Amino acid sequence: MKPELRLHTPSLREMEYRQGLLRQPETMSYNAGQPYDAPGYDAATGCIDFPIGDWRYWRDVWLWREPSRYSAYLQSVETGQFLGEACYYYDMEADMTGVGIIVEHRHRGRGVGTEGLRLLTAHAFESPDIDALFVDLPQGRENAIRMFLTAGYRETLNEHGMVRLELHRAKREEPHEED
Repeated sequence: MKPELRLHTPSLREMEYRQGLLRQPETMSYNAGQPYDAPGYDAATGCIDFPIGDWRYWRDVWLWREPSRYSAYLQSVETGQFLGEACYYYDMEADMTGVGIIVEHRHRGRGVGTEGLRLLTAHAFESPDIDALFVDLPQGRENAIRMFLTAGYRETLNEHGMVRLELHRAKREEPHEED
């Protein structure tokens, strides 16, 4: 049974959840050893420090910048519990919108990531400015790759140890004029 989720835009007080999420070594282990240039990044665990002093700035950058950036918590409709986080952002180098998702380790393997991606995709494609979404993942991240494929993404590139997965908006029919 697929989980019933919603995207929840966090308040400043709810940033505490994100702080805890990014501190969980079991959740962030996928990120360990990656070339990630961020203050407070621990390459050994993959964890990222998110001190309270950064919350307001992060919120201002990520929560009110659509369509160039968007972030939301994955929230259980049944319990109201936060299960992870999903985001999208315009990537100038790729000239496309990148996506990211973090599901707490204790909620993995239950369809939370796939359903979260479906919700994020639907939200992104509400914007007429977004026609395609992508993610680049290391080849060894089989579970993450499978999650994106299950959510409808397709592999478009596989080289140098990286896999690119993309999802394109269905073609919009142009209205035709009556003669």
